[in-house]
Amino acid sequence: MKLFKFLLVLLVVLSLCVPVLANDQFTFNENELLKDWEKADATTVRADHKNLNDFACSASTKSFGNYPTRKGVILVTKDKYKGLIKLGHAAIIWSTSTVVESHSSGVSTGRNDWNVTRKTCYGVTPYDTNDSEDAQAANWCYQQIGKPYNFNFLNKRTRDKFYCSQLVYAAYKDLFDLDLDTASYLTAIHPVELINTNKTYTIYEQ
Repeated sequence: MKLFKFLLVLLVVLSLCVPVLANDQFTFNENELLKDWEKADATTVRADHKNLNDFACSASTKSFGNYPTRKGVILVTKDKYKGLIKLGHAAIIWSTSTVVESHSSGVSTGRNDWNVTRKTCYGVTPYDTNDSEDAQAANWCYQQIGKPYNFNFLNKRTRDKFYCSQLVYAAYKDLFDLDLDTASYLTAIHPVELINTNKTYTIYEQ
C-alpha cells in the first residue's frame, strides 16, 4: 500500500515537471516553457563578433542589439503559432530579406522582417562557428525546402521532415556536430533552447 502511494505521488510530480504525452502526441509543458522564456529574457545581449559592423546596443528603446541580417543568424520568437509548437518559432536567415523556416505547410522561405512583424524576437549565433560556417548552415536549411512539417516533435533525428527548431538544430548537428539541444524536453528541441543552450549567445532581443 505504501509503495502504491509512493508511485502515485511520483507520477503526479513527474506530470508537473516534464513534457507529457497525450493521445500519443507529445506536447510541451507550458509552465516549464514560461520559466525557460524568463531565462531567455535574462540573457545578456552581446555584439555579434562575426559582424564587424555590429554594436552592442541599437538606438531603439524597444530592442537591444542591431536587428540581424547576416546569413546564418538564428531567429527565435516566443509568439504563439496556432496548431504548431507552443510558445515559439525559429528560423535561420538566408539573406537580408529572407529566412528559411518550417511551418505547418513544411519548409519554405519567409520574410526577414521579424523586428516589425513579431511581438518578440531574438537573434542568436553559436560561439564555435564563424560567419562562413553559419552561412553553410543556412544553405543546408535552404536545401530542405519542400520537405513536410514534422509533427512528431520527439523525432528530431529524421531528415525527411522538419519542425522549425529541429531544422536549425539539424543543420548545425549534421554539418559541424554541434548539438544545440539542452535536453530540457526529452528528445524534442524547442525554439527557446536555441537561446538557452550554452553553445549560443544572443546578439539581438526585442
